[in-house]
Amino acid sequence: MLTLLSRLQAGTLGELLTVAKLNSLGHAAYISPEGAPGHDVIVVIAGLAKSIEVKTRQFRTSPAQDITRWPVNMTTKGDADFFIFIELDLRTLTPTFYVLTNAQARATFRDYIGGGNCYPPEVRRLITPNDFSALTAPQDDAPTLSSALRAS
Repeated sequence: MLTLLSRLQAGTLGELLTVAKLNSLGHAAYISPEGAPGHDVIVVIAGLAKSIEVKTRQFRTSPAQDITRWPVNMTTKGDADFFIFIELDLRTLTPTFYVLTNAQARATFRDYIGGGNCYPPEVRRLITPNDFSALTAPQDDAPTLSSALRAS
């Protein structure tokens, strides 16, 4: 039977897979410095730096059976421009990416004391897997990392 990766291993692998995928799509993407508040990856879209929070969940049999939530702390991570939720198939190490805008992530988020979760069935209904078009689609006037840096 396959052994689950540690949370740290799964998280690091998800961030690396995200950066590799974004770069393969022609975007300049970088892992944020260790401990950077509020995001894991920076991607440059149309000359602007955008922040991405990456959440990785792994499965051994099926994502619908093994992945019940993506834990998210919106208090500390809620300013990210985008969220990428990953379903990682441990049998093949194949990732399935779900790219959400901040508003979409908040729409699938359920708060509880001390944290909260985004729920896979809601994410799967809302987002087409492996569709990265949200990164380049016109956004509402949500703040971006670059505008936050200019303001500080």
